[in-house]
Amino acid sequence: MTDIVENNEELEELADDDEINIGELLEVVEAKEPVQDVVGTQEQQVPLEEVEALKQKHDQKVANLSNQILNLTQQLEEKENQYKRLYADFDNYRKRTLREKEEEEERITLKLIRRILPIVDDFERAQLQIKPRNEGESAIHNSYQSVYKQLTKTLKDLGVARMQVVGEAFDPNLQEAIAQEETTEFAEGYVAVEVRPGYLLGEKVLRHALVKVAIPPQEKPVGNEPING
Repeated sequence: MTDIVENNEELEELADDDEINIGELLEVVEAKEPVQDVVGTQEQQVPLEEVEALKQKHDQKVANLSNQILNLTQQLEEKENQYKRLYADFDNYRKRTLREKEEEEERITLKLIRRILPIVDDFERAQLQIKPRNEGESAIHNSYQSVYKQLTKTLKDLGVARMQVVGEAFDPNLQEAIAQEETTEFAEGYVAVEVRPGYLLGEKVLRHALVKVAIPPQEKPVGNEPING
């Protein structure tokens, strides 16, 4: 920097002279050094030890951040697993509660229906046995029939269906045989007579039908006829 000042002073002295020597002026200009090069000489080199220390410090920060990310990732996975387990438990509880509710409703419905069925049986027996003989008895009979129709409609609305068993092959899952019936109308092993109707609720058996199962008529033994003498 001192050289630059001195060169500038030389230029000023030459400028003050009346007669400027061009050669001397060029020598002064060529002697000037660029400012950038001068400034560059003032840069200091950083020791290698400091560079290594900075690198180690940087690597340590990166390692710490990596560990933090790993820990946070593990915590997030644990929370997700906890959430999944909690959701699964709640979903199982919801399904179990719904299933128990449906089973309880079905149990109550079945209990109610099974209490109604004997009443329906009584009405049907009354239809076969009681014959009105006058207008008063007919009025009472008609009122009973109205109640009977309401009961059967209620059962139908609940999904109850009466089994059709006569003429069908005997099925122990649906029917209960209480006797055999000698007949030629139906093949052996088929239901010949319905003693008490059976009912279904969907595919569930509410009550087995009581039936008589057909068998071929038995031949009567022929004995020796007495000889009249």
